[in-house]
Parts: sequence; structure tokens; C-alpha cells
Amino acid sequence: MIALERVAYLQKSRCLLGFSGGGDSVALFHLLLEQGVRFDLAIVHYGLRAQAHLEVQYALALGRKHAKDVHVLYAPLRGGNLEARARASRHAFFKRLSLQFGYECVILAHHLNDKLEWFFMQLAKGASLQTLLGFEALENRGHYTLARPLIYTPKSALRDYLHTRHHRYFEDRSNENPRFRRNVFRHTLSDPFLNIKGVDKGLKRSFQALDLERCQLYPPIKMFCVAGVWVFRQNDQNLYYIDGLLKRLGYVLGYKQRLELERQRLNTLFSTQMKIYCVGALEGFIFVGSRARATPTALPKIYKEQCRSLKIPKTLRHALYNSQWQDNLKAIARAKLTLCAPSN
Repeated sequence: MIALERVAYLQKSRCLLGFSGGGDSVALFHLLLEQGVRFDLAIVHYGLRAQAHLEVQYALALGRKHAKDVHVLYAPLRGGNLEARARASRHAFFKRLSLQFGYECVILAHHLNDKLEWFFMQLAKGASLQTLLGFEALENRGHYTLARPLIYTPKSALRDYLHTRHHRYFEDRSNENPRFRRNVFRHTLSDPFLNIKGVDKGLKRSFQALDLERCQLYPPIKMFCVAGVWVFRQNDQNLYYIDGLLKRLGYVLGYKQRLELERQRLNTLFSTQMKIYCVGALEGFIFVGSRARATPTALPKIYKEQCRSLKIPKTLRHALYNSQWQDNLKAIARAKLTLCAPSN
């Protein structure tokens, strides 16, 4: 019997399952049904594989059979950095659906093999504790909670479950392609490691203990989000919280990026093909956000003067500037006052 993490939370929430038609998400679909979780489906067609349209049709068929709404996004991808762009497109879709339909929780099928694969990949990059441990069972994403109820379940258990119950699923051949770095780590390290008898139970206990110690070392702090920009008071573990916020925004800090942050005294821009991720520190506060990569609009003088008055770092000023910039600056001022107020 496969035990789902935080199932009581899922049972009382309005949920959306990120579905692909692959074995992991199909297994999770049926496990959620068995546990009485209320959920609908979201699937993205990237146009990268010939069978993608069949996976969408399968999702629609499951929706009709089990009275589930199925949200489909057609987002063809071309060019480089496909994995990062697909992930960004997927999470933007989840956010839009949560706002439009009131989904409180988005459920993903990441499992123990995925968590170990991530651990090895980040270990090879020189990552911090926040990045090394990666996935959590529940993560606050602002507009919704991201849930991974299979986080401590090995992939072998999911495959056994599928075969025992004869559930149909699709194989993604890109998972075998060695040009994707994650596949090299998966096939040479994480999967062989978990194939050793009894290792999965010990690994689960280790990750659970490390996650508990992470919470004790780095307790939640008060922070506010204004127009997609997070602000919190400086503390002894600034890099840890910056790391976590950037990861929430879709950017993973590596060793070189952390060194650059320290060298620039936490005032840095990190560029990708789609976005620029912004970090700024000024007068006891840390700001973390992102903006589109397009050439930024020249900022009005009055806006820049108000930013200087509010001690908003230059790295974040474009991220906060839009048609509601006056409301944004007022919200930043309120957030800073609240963060400075003594705790009860």
C-alpha cells in the first residue's frame, strides 16, 4: 500500500493535479481517487513529441470517466533550454488556473527517485542546504500550495502499483536521452542507488530528518510579496532565504551565483533566456524578484525619486514598475513598517 504524504491536507483542499500521462502522474491520479481527494487535471502540450496529442486525449478521457475538469495548455516549444522554459510555462499555467478557478493546491508526482536525482545534481554543483534538499512535501507558492504526496515513495513502488492494477500510461522516450544532464544522473546514480534492497527506507528517514533539521536551523520568517517582489528584513542567514525565494521564482542558485551575490553584497541580477532575476539589499531589507528580459522602459523621474525615498535597491526598481507602480510603492512602505514592528 502506497501512503500519500499530507493526504489529510489534500482531502480538505480544492486541488489541481499536474498530469502528463506518464506512469508517475497516472499512478498518482488513481491513488488520489482511492483517497477521496477532490481534484481536476492540468496538462501541457509542448509539441515536442509525436505522442503528446495522445496523452492529452488520454487526460480528457480520464476526465470524462471520473467527472474531472481537464485544463489543456498548448504551448509549443522550440530552441534551447527546453526544460527550464517548459517548467516556467507549466508553473505559469498552474498560477493562472489557481487564480481563475480557486484551486488551493497544485499536486505534482515527484517521487523519491526524483528527490535523490536532484540531490546528486546539486551536490555536483556545490549547492547550499536549501538547494540540496530541494523538493518539500508542501511548498507555499503564494497563490497556491504545491504538494508532492509521493515525495518519499520510490519509483519502483509506483511501477508495481501500475502493473498490479493494469493502469495504462505513456513512456516518455526523452527520459532515456543522455544529452539531458538529469538523465545521466538518473541512470548512473539515483536509480541504481535506490535499486539496492532496503535503501529506500533508510533514504526516506534521512531526508525526513534533514528536512526537520532544516526547519529548525532556518525557521520561517516574516516576508511580504508586492507585485511579484519579495521583501524581508536582513538576518544572519540572508543567502538561505534568498536561495529559497529564487527557487520559488524559478531560478536555482549555483556555487558561482552565490559567490557573486556575496561579492556584490546581495545586489545582483541573474539573466536567463526568458527572465532577469533580481536581488537587492538596502538599509536592512532584502528584495527578491524577477522581470521580463525585454529592454526595460526608462523609469520616470518621480518614480525613481520615490524609490530612493523608500530605500528600494536599484536592482529591483524595474521589477516593481508597472501601471500600478504607485500602489506597489505604498504596499512596499506598509510591508517595511510591518516588518519593523515588534512581534507579539
